[in-house]
Amino acid sequence: MTTKSAVYVFGGERDELERLLGQAEDLKPESSWLLDQIGVDRGWRAADIGCGPIGILDMLSERVGPEGAVVGVEREPRFAAMARAEVGQRSLRNVSIVEGDMLAAGLEEGSFDLVHERLVLINVPQSNQHSIVAAMLRLTRPGGILAVESWDRASHVCYPEHPAWRILNDAYREAVRATNGDGTSGRTLPWLLRSAGVTDVRTKVHVRAVEVSDRRRTHRLGILDVAKAKILAAGRLSETEFDAHRTSLAEHLADPDTLLIDQLFVQAWGVRPG
Repeated sequence: MTTKSAVYVFGGERDELERLLGQAEDLKPESSWLLDQIGVDRGWRAADIGCGPIGILDMLSERVGPEGAVVGVEREPRFAAMARAEVGQRSLRNVSIVEGDMLAAGLEEGSFDLVHERLVLINVPQSNQHSIVAAMLRLTRPGGILAVESWDRASHVCYPEHPAWRILNDAYREAVRATNGDGTSGRTLPWLLRSAGVTDVRTKVHVRAVEVSDRRRTHRLGILDVAKAKILAAGRLSETEFDAHRTSLAEHLADPDTLLIDQLFVQAWGVRPG
């Protein structure tokens, strides 16, 4: 991330580590599909911006091989420390972690075949998203690929509807808006790339119905848990109200007759001209 990019809304370090590692595992099919389309190959030099504890570092490491190199860039010290630990535990010898803003971290401009971010822009106000994409593009070599991935809440519904779903999601979105991002960044990705001068922009949108056995079924509950302090600070709900609604929603989502449609997962990628 770049300077003035976002104030991270989530807390609870251990819970957040587990959530992010689980999310990375859940999104492997979609991100693997993207890397297939891009054609990431052995010997490539790739950067994962805002990688968190793992991002797609493991997938990039495998694809670029020992001849290539992967750099994870993370401005949050706690996430950078988590990433170093994960990289060490997984013996990803061609991966290094750089802590800091991407252009203040000593990375050479125009030196990467691929510059990628996943779920960074969703935590950033739209007014700052352009500068992040521009910074990513500067790191990409001419002819290289810039790729972005983000959620969009357009499709996120459960049926039958439940009051707790609406109440908690409204409270969560209010907390997120207070600390940047509004959950609709996915739809803007192709436009952001084209506005930055990226050419040959392509887009893919994924969406799934989430079964009771799927970890994504309780993902929103996990988000609410780690954002609870921010939600309460916004003043819309008391702790007693939050806990009661959370219990009701958990019961509703545990019912196999409840249909849960996940958020859109939007991917956009293109070429740096030159």
